[in-house]
Amino acid sequence: MNYETMTLKELKADLIMDAKKGYPFFLAGTLYWLAVGLLGFFFEGRLLSLMYVLGCGSIFPMAIAIGKLLRVNLLTKNPLGVLGGIIGGIQAFFLPVWIVIYMEQYELIPMAIGILGASHFLPYLWIYQSKTYGVLTVLMAVISLVFGYVLSDYAFSLLPFLLAVLYTFTAVNLLMEARAFSPLGDVSKARTEQQASRVPLVFNDQTLGK
Repeated sequence: MNYETMTLKELKADLIMDAKKGYPFFLAGTLYWLAVGLLGFFFEGRLLSLMYVLGCGSIFPMAIAIGKLLRVNLLTKNPLGVLGGIIGGIQAFFLPVWIVIYMEQYELIPMAIGILGASHFLPYLWIYQSKTYGVLTVLMAVISLVFGYVLSDYAFSLLPFLLAVLYTFTAVNLLMEARAFSPLGDVSKARTEQQASRVPLVFNDQTLGK
């Protein structure tokens, strides 16, 4: 596919059809939060916090594997898909912050992972034309702050399960949005607008020719 000749709206439509708004990532995230939540029944303290940090590295490969099983192309060469990958890669720079928090005050690890993780979802609101990402970002940050800091006693016992539920609803909503998406309508509208914007230029050229 020749992405260089596609308009921005066409690129978005192509990405939405290929990646299904990235919902497999939230299925993988649900498994992560459920796993660390269940581990809280068997481990505690620094060891449990370390599991939270190390477990973050499992989300991306799990998402890719789930995507392949569900026939969702999360590794598309669409330029906007590449941009989305770069935005996702920002989380690599969160690792030093998590390590410092782990060393200084490990009790805040669930909150830190929740809030920083939420922040990187916001750009996808524009990329995927999805309000779900905006709602997710706000709710995830607020829930992580309240149950990871204000009510810190619930940081390891309740917070991961709340985020697992939030991720599940997000995955379902994104899948519904992707299924309801009409690429032909959006692309046709984009091309009509593009052609309309060129009409005055053509008219002026003809006028000058006369």
